[in-house]
Amino acid sequence: MKLLALSSSLFAIIGSVVSLTLPATAIGTAFFSKTTQALDLPSIANQELRLTQILVPAGQWIINYSASPVNTGSNDAVRCYVRARETGEILSIHATFAGTGAGASYVSTISGVTLVNLSEPTTMVLTCTRDRNGARIYIDPGAEIAAY
Repeated sequence: MKLLALSSSLFAIIGSVVSLTLPATAIGTAFFSKTTQALDLPSIANQELRLTQILVPAGQWIINYSASPVNTGSNDAVRCYVRARETGEILSIHATFAGTGAGASYVSTISGVTLVNLSEPTTMVLTCTRDRNGARIYIDPGAEIAAY
């Protein structure tokens, strides 16, 4: 009897949660670009590497991006971000600590998402930098940016 009551209660809770979930919204238009080869970050700190870009029309858009830096050497912070090419404004930025030393990952994925309201068409550029001068750090193939 208690098992039946517990099951009924769980079904009631699940039903309540499911009924609160809003229906999915269809995506009418999407813009997407991704890299197909590894790209080396500059060996000099704070120099930008532009990975890929998309031209986004005026309007409200969700921008989603990801990139995976690989560092087989000394630890270094790697930052990837979306920059509006026309204005230079950084719209979203995230970082990781890449390397083979303590506290770092040999490879990890940096990702971000942001909402933008554009008054005119804008080129969104996925860009990465490193914090220190050093040996080779590269971005794995498959870095991507999307607007929808």
